[in-house]
Amino acid sequence: MCPVHFHYDHTGHTRSARYAKQNWEKLYRAAVLGSDRSKLLQRIEDAEAAILKRSRSSPNPPGNNRKEQDAITRALHILSLLREAERESGSSRD
Repeated sequence: MCPVHFHYDHTGHTRSARYAKQNWEKLYRAAVLGSDRSKLLQRIEDAEAAILKRSRSSPNPPGNNRKEQDAITRALHILSLLREAERESGSSRD
């Protein structure tokens, strides 16, 4: 695994922190908007893992940014609802 290098911009944010934010948002959108139901649970897990990584690795954790923390809270809630709906529909197909 390559070492992670942090490059600060003029606001003090790191490029990798911006990437982590964009990454969780991208994976969240893929889970919510994806049309292939056979991949839904994997997309949910990927989005949740990216959110967790964002929360753990950022030099400015989302808790320091109320807007992003609110978005993360909503995203995790919606992902849990999607997971539950998928499990219920999967059990009704059996």
